[in-house]
Amino acid sequence: MFSCAAVHAQNAIPSAEKSKAANEVPGAAAQNPSALLNAEQKRIADKYKHIEEVVLRMAELNAHSDPRRAALLKKAFELSKENLIDVEFERIAELLSKDQLSRALENQAELNKNLQAVLELLLSENRSKRIESEKARIREYLKRLEGIIKQEKDVAARTLADDDLKRLAGEQNKIAEKTGGLAKDIKEKEEGKEKAEGKGKGEGGRGKAEKDNPSEKEQESKGESKDQKGEGKPQEGKPSEGQGPPNPAQGQPQEQNPQQSDNPARKRLEEAQKRMQEAEQKLQEAQKQGAAEKQEQAIRELEQAKAELEEILRQLRQEEIARTLAMLEARFKKMLAMQVEVYEGTVRLDRVPEAERTHDQEIESSRLSGRELQIVVEADKAIVLLREDGTAVAFPEAVEQMRGDMRQVVDRLSQAKVGQITQSIEQDIIAALKETIEALKKAQKDQENQNKKPPPPQEGQPQDPPLVDVLAELKMIRALQMRVNGRTERYSKLIEGEQAQQPDLLDALQKLAERQERIHRVTRDLQKEQLEK
Repeated sequence: MFSCAAVHAQNAIPSAEKSKAANEVPGAAAQNPSALLNAEQKRIADKYKHIEEVVLRMAELNAHSDPRRAALLKKAFELSKENLIDVEFERIAELLSKDQLSRALENQAELNKNLQAVLELLLSENRSKRIESEKARIREYLKRLEGIIKQEKDVAARTLADDDLKRLAGEQNKIAEKTGGLAKDIKEKEEGKEKAEGKGKGEGGRGKAEKDNPSEKEQESKGESKDQKGEGKPQEGKPSEGQGPPNPAQGQPQEQNPQQSDNPARKRLEEAQKRMQEAEQKLQEAQKQGAAEKQEQAIRELEQAKAELEEILRQLRQEEIARTLAMLEARFKKMLAMQVEVYEGTVRLDRVPEAERTHDQEIESSRLSGRELQIVVEADKAIVLLREDGTAVAFPEAVEQMRGDMRQVVDRLSQAKVGQITQSIEQDIIAALKETIEALKKAQKDQENQNKKPPPPQEGQPQDPPLVDVLAELKMIRALQMRVNGRTERYSKLIEGEQAQQPDLLDALQKLAERQERIHRVTRDLQKEQLEK
C-alpha cells in the first residue's frame, strides 16, 4: 500500500490520472503541470492519512486477540509519525504549488525512504509467519523421509539375508512410490511457492501476487505443464557438488536458471527413486548382489536428501534468530532511552525540598508515571517475543523482573514518591536494560560466527538452536542475582534498628524475597534442561 503511494509520488502521472486531476483543477491552472502534480500529491497524502488511521484502528482491534500483530501495527504507525511522513506529504505539495520542482524532488526521495521503512516493517510480520510455516513443512518432509530411510535399510538388510526376493521386490516398489510422492510434494509446494512469490526479485518482491503480471503467470503455467509431463521420469545425473540448498535468509536476486531453482533435496529423492526401481528390477531377476548395491546407492541418496532438508531448516532458524535478536535489541534501546528520561525527571523533582513542592510537582510526577507505563507496554511486547520463541529461560525472567520494577516505579511516581527508593529502582532498571542490550549484541555476534561453522551431526530430527546459548543464559542469571544482592545491601542501610518498620521498605523487601525465589526456580529449570539434552 505504502509503496504504491511512493511510486505515484515520484513518477509521471498516467494519462487517465492526469485527466482526472485536470478536471479538479480550475481554469488555466489545469494546463499547469505543477498544478496537476500538486493535486495528485494532495490526493496521495489523503490516501496515506486514511491508511494511517486504518493501521492504528487495526492495532486497537488486535490488542487482545493478537498482541504481537497489534504491537507491529502500532510500531509502524509510530514510525510513520516519528518520520513526519504526513508533514512531508504536505511540504512536497506546497513546493509543487510554488513550482520548486528540484526541492520537491529532493523531499520526495527522502519521503520514499521513509515510506519504504514503514512498508518493510509491515512486511516483516508476513516473513515471520512464512518462516514458521516453512519450518513446519520441512519438518514434515523430514519425518516422512526418516520413515522411508528406515524402510529402505530394512529391505536392504533382508535382501542380503536371503529373504524372499520376489516379495522384497513388491516392498521395494512401494518404498520407491513413497519416495517419488515425497519428491513430487516438494516440487509442488516448495518450487511452486518460489515461483508464486516472485523468486529472484528479492524480499521486496515476494509479496507481489502473480495476478499483477499476467505475462509472467502465463510463462510459468507453460513451464509447469512441461514439468508435469516429464514428472514420472527420474532425473539423470546428480546436482553439481557446488550446488547447496537455497538460503531462505537471503533475499538476494538469483539468476533465472531452472537448474538453480530446483530443490536439491528433491533431486536426491528422484535419484533414490531411480535406484530403488533398478533394485526392484534386480530383485525380480533374483540378482541379490546387484539389488543390494542399488539399495545402498538409494540409501546414500536418501541420507543426502535428509542433509539438504536439515540445512534448509537450519538456515530458516538462523534467519528467525537474527530477526528476533535485532527486534529485541531495537526495543530495549528504545526502552533505555525512555527510562533514562524518566530517571532524570525523577531526580529533578527530588531536588525540590518536600516543603516547597506544589501541585505542579505532583502533575509532573504523574506525567512521569504515565511515561513509565509506556515503558511497561514495551516490556510486554519484548516478553511476547521471547515467550513465542520459547527457547530462552533466563532472558524472559530478566524482562519479567524489569517489568515488575517498572510497575513499582509507575505506582510510586503516581503517588509523587520520588525519593531514594524510587530512584534506586530506576537505576536498577537502567542497569538491567544496558546489560540486556549488550547480551543481545553479543548473541548476534555469536550467531554470525556460528553461521560460518558447519552444524554438528544430529540423530533424529534436528532441534531448533536456542535464541541465546547457555553461557549467555548463565550470565543473565548472574546479573539477576547481583542486582538482588545490590538491592539487599541498599535496603539494609535504610533499616533503623534490627528490623525494618517502614511500610514501603517492608513491601520492597517482600518483593525482593519473591525475586530471589524466581531466580532459584529459573536456575533449576536451566539445569534440568541441560541434563535432558
